[in-house]
Amino acid sequence: MNNDFQQRLKEAFDKYVLQQQNRFPSDEILRADLHCHDFNSDVPDELLGRLLNVPETWLPSETLIEKLRKNNCSVFTVTNHNNARSCYALQDKGLDVLVGAEFSCRVPDFEIGIHVLAYGFTPEEEVRLEKLRKNLYHFLEYARQRRIPTVWAHPLYHYSSKQTPPAAFFNKMLLVFERFEVINGQRDTWQNLLVKAWLESVSEEDIDRYAKEFGIDPLQYCSDVYRKSVSGGSDSHMGLFAGMTGTYLHIPNLQERLRTESRSQLALEAIREGRMAPFGTFQNAEKMTIAFLDYACQITLNYADPGLLRMLLHRGTPQEKLVAFVVSNLFSELRQHRVTTSFIRIFHDSLMGKKPSRLKRITVRQAYQPIFGEALRIATINKENGKDLIADYYDSIVEINRQLYSILSRRLEKKLTKIREKEDLANRSPAVWLEQLELPVSLRAYTADGGGKEKKSIDMAAFLDGLSFPFFGAALILAAHFISARTMFNIRPLLKDFSKRLQRFEHPERILWLTDTWLGDGEAAVFLREMLGEIKRRNLPVDIITCSSRVRPEPHLIVLPPVQEFALPFGGEDCTCSVPDFIALHNLFLSGGYDRIICSMEGVMGLAGLYLKHAYSVEASFCMHTDRMAFARDRLKPDEHILNRFRRILRFFYLSFDRVTAFSSDTYNAKIAKEMIRSGKEACLVGSRQEMFERITGFTPK
Repeated sequence: MNNDFQQRLKEAFDKYVLQQQNRFPSDEILRADLHCHDFNSDVPDELLGRLLNVPETWLPSETLIEKLRKNNCSVFTVTNHNNARSCYALQDKGLDVLVGAEFSCRVPDFEIGIHVLAYGFTPEEEVRLEKLRKNLYHFLEYARQRRIPTVWAHPLYHYSSKQTPPAAFFNKMLLVFERFEVINGQRDTWQNLLVKAWLESVSEEDIDRYAKEFGIDPLQYCSDVYRKSVSGGSDSHMGLFAGMTGTYLHIPNLQERLRTESRSQLALEAIREGRMAPFGTFQNAEKMTIAFLDYACQITLNYADPGLLRMLLHRGTPQEKLVAFVVSNLFSELRQHRVTTSFIRIFHDSLMGKKPSRLKRITVRQAYQPIFGEALRIATINKENGKDLIADYYDSIVEINRQLYSILSRRLEKKLTKIREKEDLANRSPAVWLEQLELPVSLRAYTADGGGKEKKSIDMAAFLDGLSFPFFGAALILAAHFISARTMFNIRPLLKDFSKRLQRFEHPERILWLTDTWLGDGEAAVFLREMLGEIKRRNLPVDIITCSSRVRPEPHLIVLPPVQEFALPFGGEDCTCSVPDFIALHNLFLSGGYDRIICSMEGVMGLAGLYLKHAYSVEASFCMHTDRMAFARDRLKPDEHILNRFRRILRFFYLSFDRVTAFSSDTYNAKIAKEMIRSGKEACLVGSRQEMFERITGFTPK
């Protein structure tokens, strides 16, 4: 993989942070995290959190302040969503705290939701700000009148917008804001640098032109329409990284003024006057992945049934409520597994620096000792608080995931072997496999006493025994990776548009082509091997990736070792299913700088492609090589009922992609292509391998 995009981002970010660090004399600054949360952020902006009736964190105020102190903050604030309750409570306890909050505001003319940080207001002013936040312009006008400084938090991250915000939206926001959060600890470096580049590109002439275009007087909202100040904040909800990203506040003659004035007063003055310089570290999704993983742990430990009636009557689409119902049941199920819950508690405590008791260390099962050892390592890392804290945390999580995969793989293989021996599954026809491809609707079918007198081909309760902990543990880690990437990159179209408009930090165009097959003389394997030669000859920005224990990597051919391999019940010796480490694939996509996905087979790697499509919000195409319905008739020999089931499974799979390219000579492929077009997705038919390559990659073979 020849990609230096992330390295270029890191160099640009490090240079910017160093410049900001040197802006003010070191003996005249206060260090503050101007964006952090505790347990009073109890009403999430995200609909799923409200449907599940969970707060954004259970973090006590005292724990947050302790973490801020540990990371060398010299002035404190807590910016919870739409309230300053924690600030007032801490002040009542005698702590010098700058009152702050993060308000969810609505921009009415663009129907977009944004977050605005505000500081130094009174309880009475908070009531007024809370009422005005449904109209951003009224909110900012009142704040200007009351000398309440505001900061637009994570400016490229918006809420409740049905489409990518237009350029006019950002132009208008330049008129009404004078302070912008340039480094947010829960956003990736690409997004943060684009905010910086955008603000640096704005001239006084631009401001004047926008003011005339929108017909507004910026002095209605800003004290200085041309000065754009920048800040930083961790946006930490779990407390893990509070204070690691923040703002240097310049106070001339600081030591003298501290004799008569409080730190919070001096900090408020610096924010008002724009004497701010952000600090932080280069990051991708590691921080957010760790934070989401800890959040999932806390939900598991604290979860209470939100109530079905409440969920049904809540705002949201049927699909959103269905997702909430499924997630609610998953967390409820997690709480029923003692081993899993026990480790989740140990893991959360370790992240907060609390080592497990000696009794726990003695009684943990032998198979789980390596996982337990990594939890101990995390607790030690927290205590040491070294400069590589995030990387060390993440390395331990990846190792825990690897150990869970190993345990799950070994136990799954033993169970499948027993089932094959007992049920004689190897002698069953493929049609019987398709017919029995079903999951019970009733949850009782998965419990030991839930089967009743109905005959089951597989005892699900017995099958799942021993798999729950490694499965749920690995699933939680993968879910944290997915959600963190989804949260950061669901605005990818906006980021690409911004970088193109600014001509700065433009993401490279690189394709990751996923396939389950590489060896053999099948149509897909032969086509891909031919195309690899073309890719290598022209050094095209395309990498093919497969998962196999028999294939060796080459330039532009990436081979992931399988964590599990098993033979399929049809197709002979070469038909094996290889399951990759999804975390390794997830990280490889980001580090490789890919921006598109192509899939060639209807197997595990095809499903992995759909995972990456939704995690990173990228376009995914499918390359159909063979008429699968003809394959089913010839190889599986099913009856019409089974054939219809196979057809529906294929159609559902293909329609999950953004576009499909198929050979026009294959009847079923042509039919699917027409259905893709009817569904509003792109589809095309080709007559040769060369045309297939050109259509699906955009590169014309020579």
